[in-house]
Amino acid sequence: MKDYEILDKTFQSVFPILNCTGNWEKHANKEMDALVTIIFPIGEFHFDALLKKEVRENTIRNIQNLNDTYPNFLLVAYRIYPKYRQLLQEMRINYLEASGNAFIQKNGVYILIDKFTPLKDETKDTARAFTKTGLRVFFQLLIDDKNLETNQRDLAHQAGVALGNVPLVLNNLKEAGLLVKTYTNGYRWVNKEEAIATWISGYRNTLKPSLYQGRYRLPKDTPWMEIQLPTSKTKWGGEPGGDILTNYLRPEHLTLFTELNKPEFIKATRMMPDKNGEVEVYETFWEKDSEIEKCAPPLLVYADLMINGDKRSLETANMIYEKYLGEL
Repeated sequence: MKDYEILDKTFQSVFPILNCTGNWEKHANKEMDALVTIIFPIGEFHFDALLKKEVRENTIRNIQNLNDTYPNFLLVAYRIYPKYRQLLQEMRINYLEASGNAFIQKNGVYILIDKFTPLKDETKDTARAFTKTGLRVFFQLLIDDKNLETNQRDLAHQAGVALGNVPLVLNNLKEAGLLVKTYTNGYRWVNKEEAIATWISGYRNTLKPSLYQGRYRLPKDTPWMEIQLPTSKTKWGGEPGGDILTNYLRPEHLTLFTELNKPEFIKATRMMPDKNGEVEVYETFWEKDSEIEKCAPPLLVYADLMINGDKRSLETANMIYEKYLGEL
């Protein structure tokens, strides 16, 4: 993305949130990029703007020097990962990010928006961590922080992927600003909540569609909770999983994960394929058995409820997050 496209993209994202307008022109000074005017109801603010595609450690020093030189300094960036946004705030450096995040302290006005996930360009979208294989590894890292320190061969086994994928995924997550190295040569999350949100996005768009096995109807006069699940890795997810975990949601749409092939599944559950059936069946993609009887891992249940997006699902998802994911 070209520098001035970054500026336009950021204006499109930030201005509606701030209820303001603005404009820009090229800066006369070569070390700066643009003269930016932001027009609020209370008046106009003028900034000397530096444009960056991405903020990294090696760019912070130059940004700090320019901030010290220009009293009206403003950083406009396509992507600023959370740890750098926090650093910029601590350094009192004004910035706008193309995702919609913003930090401005000027003339008695204080603005802080810090809730949007950094945008990813095409290169990042195709990175190994966000492929179907990578998302399986990513999932294992999220459901058990011990996996951030575990042997990579064990992690590959848990995710059901080839060993060579694991270091590539770890490096991609590090490059994305989600993981950092520890002194023990393991990793830790920069922001676990953001990492979960990022995984859910990849799961919804890439992994989940690849797992779909089809629709099935329940045996006649058999409620879903009375179905005998034939294996330890045949588990209810989505709304049934939400009901198991909270006893709050009464399922209308049924989701089931299984590692069985179609003939085995039909024989074991007595469910029959039906394009209008009540049950959507997906392939189980984790190796380690969930500790909760009949239920997929809470993170997966949470993800499907968030993807559903209706009020009842979101309420249940919040309950699951507080009870099961807050301490992940």
